[in-house]
Amino acid sequence: ELKLPKRLIGELSDVVYKKTSGHILFAVELLNSMVRDSTIYFSMRRRQFHWKLDRVYSLKTDETVATFIISTLSTLHPDALKALQVLSCCGFHTDVAVLELLEESDISPCRGIRSSLQYLVDVGIVEIAGGLVAFAHDLIQQHVYENIDLSQRRDLHFNISLFLGLKSSMNSTSIQAISSIENGFKNLYISESKTAEGPVLSERSLLSIATDHINHAGPD
Repeated sequence: ELKLPKRLIGELSDVVYKKTSGHILFAVELLNSMVRDSTIYFSMRRRQFHWKLDRVYSLKTDETVATFIISTLSTLHPDALKALQVLSCCGFHTDVAVLELLEESDISPCRGIRSSLQYLVDVGIVEIAGGLVAFAHDLIQQHVYENIDLSQRRDLHFNISLFLGLKSSMNSTSIQAISSIENGFKNLYISESKTAEGPVLSERSLLSIATDHINHAGPD
């Protein structure tokens, strides 16, 4: 605790807030690290704390923030972790409309994906903006994805692909083609699909997403 008037610490607090995205636990750790490396130091002559503001501004914290958040993942509720694993299989960011579709499937955790999203936002793991859910840092997505057991990861990709394909309004040719989904959803002819919430996903988009997942699932 610096025990200084707000007018003296205003600029320091602003920089720390921006560099930590307001993540309280990391803000505390960042301040402690700055004390350890003497970026923040106590002046015996003036009997108060001072800091080297140029060094504070030059700190590169993006990867450190991500590493810190990664270290907290083991404490997540199983449903939140499962939702995070599904998100990681969809890449760095995911369309909210896709998640609304997956909400109806067995792929979702018991309490659904939606119920975990706000918590994941609050702890700084994901962000929601412009109809997209995105990881706060690509290192977080990479860590979650690579720590899913390989066979489980392939199953997730395959099941996501199969479910999105079946959600499409398919004609008889596409229904027959779905039995060969491992081959990349060839010969699918699809028109249009909507989530229950209203956002529209074109069937072309669903096909593209489904094909991407089946490719990640790999050969049997």
